[in-house]
Amino acid sequence: MKRIFVICVAVIFLFSSCTVPQKENPNMSEENTQNANIAKRIVAAWIYYNEIENFVKNSNSESEFTENIENAVDRLTQYAVNTIVLHVRAFDDAFYKSDIFPVSKYCADSNGNLKFDVLKCFVEVCREKGVKLWCWINPYRINKADDTSVIKKGYFQYDALNSENKQMLIHSANGVYYNPADGQVKHHIIDGIREILENYDVDGIHFDDYFYPRTDKDFDSSYYDKYKSDGGILSLSDFRRENVNSLIYSVCALTRKYGKVFSISPISNIEQNVNSYYANVKLWATSQSYVDYIIPQIYFGFENSVQPFAETLKKWIELTGDSGKLLIGLAVYKSGTTDSYAKTGKDEWKSRDVISKEIDFICKNYKNVGFVYYSSSFLYNDGDEGIEKEKINILNVLKSHFPVSAT
Repeated sequence: MKRIFVICVAVIFLFSSCTVPQKENPNMSEENTQNANIAKRIVAAWIYYNEIENFVKNSNSESEFTENIENAVDRLTQYAVNTIVLHVRAFDDAFYKSDIFPVSKYCADSNGNLKFDVLKCFVEVCREKGVKLWCWINPYRINKADDTSVIKKGYFQYDALNSENKQMLIHSANGVYYNPADGQVKHHIIDGIREILENYDVDGIHFDDYFYPRTDKDFDSSYYDKYKSDGGILSLSDFRRENVNSLIYSVCALTRKYGKVFSISPISNIEQNVNSYYANVKLWATSQSYVDYIIPQIYFGFENSVQPFAETLKKWIELTGDSGKLLIGLAVYKSGTTDSYAKTGKDEWKSRDVISKEIDFICKNYKNVGFVYYSSSFLYNDGDEGIEKEKINILNVLKSHFPVSAT
């Protein structure tokens, strides 16, 4: 969700408040389209670690914590949300009872113990509300700054830090990461996912866009040298991509073994994913063996001069085809802001109607594409006059496409 901070059937409707270009499907009536939207189009919302922290801080008991979650989920369902994507491991930690990971500081009490089993409470609420729950994990990230003082003794992360192989961890300005080339790291991540799938009644596992944090040649030389000496023929870049592919393939196989789904939300630039993060989204999006859903974070407006929304979405449509595995991440958090990255389109978000137009565009033009809001608190909390205007515009558009869900 973001670097700051999934099929459905739908067609064009004759009446809409937005005037975005549209495609027609002559085989579907308006009524059938609406029913299909409600039943199948995935509409999700990311709840990230700081939002969870606020739930924890504002709750004095598990019952109060659960009530606060219920209120938030109820409000999210007004925005047609049928899937919650919940951060359960942001930094090699746990928002749930775990024998593998330390308790996350974002849900710990004053003694460092788990204040509330966040995942258990969310599972209970989502089951009651008829909402699916996907567990959002950052597999490689240990810390968001290059600071190893936070690494907890008695856990795998500590063993990695103190290993004779100093390349088990990758250090960067953006944090401390596990090295994807290390086999122990892969087993550690998979064991953690298996622990969730065995102990909690969740519907899926989700990764976001944190893979390799650097592109220089030095941080994994020992792994690559051994690979080459063992007869490997891949280039360094392909070697790195294959390391990530191996994890993604294994996680997908594991989740399917448990009857769950697996999704990933890469950044929106396809080539940058492949060449800078070694995240082979082209393979993942076109193969049946890597992900069930891919959710590019298209956090841009229609007027963005660098990556305009419609054109960026079209590239992902061309990549995924009619597979039904594409969902689109939408940047609710940008509402009302100036987006300097957009250059000549930098003031578009001040109109407070970008998200509603993007939802309308998706629903009218692409029958198998869902969307995901980032982030949830902008929808379930009350905001300033501007964000409330955006929310009204969203609700009005949703009524056209999800007449029963959106109120």
